[in-house]
This record gives sequence, structure tokens and C-alpha cells, in this order.
Amino acid sequence: MNRTAQLRQQIESALAGRIPAALSPRPRSAPQLVSCGLPEADALLGGGLPAGTIAELTGPASSGRTTFALATLAELTRRGHACACVDPCDTLDPLSAAALGADLRRLLWVRGASGPAATRRQHTARLEQGLRAADLLLNAGGFRALLLDLAELPHEQVRRIPLATWYRFRLQAEKSRTLLLLLAGEPPERSQSFVQSCAAVSLRFLAAQPEWRRATPHSPPLLAGVRYRLHLRRGRATGEYKEPARKPAAPAGEEAAWSSAAAWTA
Repeated sequence: MNRTAQLRQQIESALAGRIPAALSPRPRSAPQLVSCGLPEADALLGGGLPAGTIAELTGPASSGRTTFALATLAELTRRGHACACVDPCDTLDPLSAAALGADLRRLLWVRGASGPAATRRQHTARLEQGLRAADLLLNAGGFRALLLDLAELPHEQVRRIPLATWYRFRLQAEKSRTLLLLLAGEPPERSQSFVQSCAAVSLRFLAAQPEWRRATPHSPPLLAGVRYRLHLRRGRATGEYKEPARKPAAPAGEEAAWSSAAAWTA
């Protein structure tokens, strides 16, 4: 045994009562996966989203990004977990969340100012309030998932959020075992990421496609539902989050699709 190894053994022996294995790196265990409530998305992700990480959900309006986020919250609240939604622009529709199966009694809704923001200062104020609320909730802990909805804010402002903020959120989420869902608009370039390397999973939602149906060959078409498409872009650390007992995650660049039927076609 060389001198360095002897010194390390002496230090760990002296600190064993207070700090076990003080100088030895702890083995990294695969985190538990959180189901999205959508079988097609879960299959693409290898079982779901990893708990205690940041998942970035981006895409244009009406692309299914909000449906995906609410379906995840619905799945968790149905299982008895408490979740939170930080909504600085006051865009959440509780009826839509309940229709997807969310237990609203287990969902903390932090609402911002209602109505459209007309000035840059108003957008900035809402962004700062949303980040501050998310920071407080992540520090408080006790939530299985936290949705931070910044989709209605200009992408220029979301892009200027310091990387240090996302890094702090990442550490807080890991410590509290909270899944942080960031909901944002379409980045100016498709290859860009708002959260960058702090996101364990980055999901890009493509434009939704309406599905039409005719009762007879000569009848007018009726909207039968909407088909959503999801593109998986891996974060820097996603490869570490595979669980051996589960189906491995799909390769980067693959897509999943699912349909949502219109209520009047049932």
C-alpha cells in the first residue's frame, strides 16, 4: 500500500464515526422512474422520467406539451402524491387537469397575475415571481413533481435565465427527489435547450395533427381527435438513468405519438 492510500485509510478511520467513507465516492444508483401517464411516452423514455431531475418540455402552442405535463401530474396525484404547479401567467385550466384524471386536492396551484402581459417589464416580473416560487417549493420539499410553466413568456427571456439558476434547481430537485417539469415555448433554434446540461431529459413536441372522420362517404368531416408527436433529445446525464429491470430508453432522435379523441366521438 502506497503512502497516499495509507493516509486516506487513516483519515477515513478517524472520521468513520461521523462521516463514513469520507474520501470514497458514493456509488450512483439509478433513480426511480416516474410514469407520464401516457404508455407511448413511457415506452420511449424506458419507463418514465427520472425522479429528482429536470425534464425540459418545449414546443409550439397546442403541440401536446401541456397535456403531457398535466398527464404526469394526474398520474402522480392518482397515486396519492402531492404535486405543485407554478403558473406565473395564470394559464392553467383546472377543468382540463381534472379531465385528465388529476386529483386537484393534491395539487398546489401557485397563480400569477391574470391577463396578457403587454410590456417587457410585466414579462420580467412574472418570470422572476415564477422562479422565486419554484425555488421556495423545491427547498421546502414534499412534492413528487413540480411544474414550472413558462410557455407563455417570450423565449428570449427564458433563454436569459442564468445557468447557475438551473444548476441550483437541479441540486434542489435531486435533494428533495422532486421531478421538475419545465414547460417552455419553441426555442429559436430547434437544437437549443433552455436548461442546457442541467436537464436530464429534453423533450420537444412537434405540431399536432388533427384527425378527421366521416360518418358516411358524403357527410362533412368531423374532428375525431388530435395526434401528438414527441421527439426525445437526451440530456448530458440521461444515459446514467437506465434501470436494468426496465426496457432501455429509446435511442436519441426517436419519436412517440399518441392520439386524444374528441369528446363528441365517444
